[in-house]
Amino acid sequence: MTSFLSAVIHDVAREGTDCIRLRLLAAEGQGPLPPYEAGAHIDVVTPAGPVRQYSLCGQPDALGTYELCIKRDATSRGGSESLFTQAKTGMALEISAPRNAFPMPEASRYILIAGGIGITPLMAMMGTLRHREADWRLYYYVREPANAPFRQDLAQDIASGRVMLATSLRNGYPDALEVPSPDAVVMLCGPNGFMDAVSSHAVSAGWRPDQVRREHFQPVEQPAGTSDRPFEVILSRTGRTVSIPAGQSIAYALLDAGIDVPLSCEQGMCGACVVPLLQGKGDHRDMILTQDEQERSIALCCSRARGSSLVLEL
Repeated sequence: MTSFLSAVIHDVAREGTDCIRLRLLAAEGQGPLPPYEAGAHIDVVTPAGPVRQYSLCGQPDALGTYELCIKRDATSRGGSESLFTQAKTGMALEISAPRNAFPMPEASRYILIAGGIGITPLMAMMGTLRHREADWRLYYYVREPANAPFRQDLAQDIASGRVMLATSLRNGYPDALEVPSPDAVVMLCGPNGFMDAVSSHAVSAGWRPDQVRREHFQPVEQPAGTSDRPFEVILSRTGRTVSIPAGQSIAYALLDAGIDVPLSCEQGMCGACVVPLLQGKGDHRDMILTQDEQERSIALCCSRARGSSLVLEL
């Protein structure tokens, strides 16, 4: 299971019309918050109880400080809404250590593309890229550019043309996608439909799929007819076999068998439960592993087996 750290909200600031920015420090008596790299996220136990994942949007070199941007969401099931409405200076929060399912690879050029609140991990990336003096551009799609979250932070780069604002993909796709570059990488974050459209456009323009990196905020629905039959998992360290029934995840079947499994989002979005896959073909339902990674790893919370068994390094 995920272990939590004690943090305190140092300050709360409004961002745009429907977001707040929180700055967190370690609670008194606890060591400094762990360092992280751009693209990382943390779990937060919200005031309403549910655990939610938020990208770290501050600068990774600001050691001991975490920044989050929380968007008010009318469809929220209570987690983000409770944090948005109740957050205040001095409030205690339980958080996880950072995990990074959206790291920046080495590249000669970086094309950052954000849809709405998907700007959050890209803010941290821009700080890192500035420090490296790297070649980068940001395309930021947001409904109300004048009231966009982080508008003031980006003002200088907007003025210089390094950051481009647009309201919708109907206004056009990023021009940087029109000519593929073999050594460049696209870092993409936003709603699933937005990312699907941008990814499809990039691949159609000649970009390799592995050059387009994505972060997800909501799980993708599984297509009708996706296999949910029972299978077995063999644990390589002990040789033990655990039966996985239809309708139960590998993670919960292992927990029922007394085997500790790290869990967080339980939707295949955070990477907490990913383990090495030694044998067998996985029916992968996560949203963080690349095709290459899926050959040798599997997310226990959501993925299943295509055959009768899997061998896991556990």
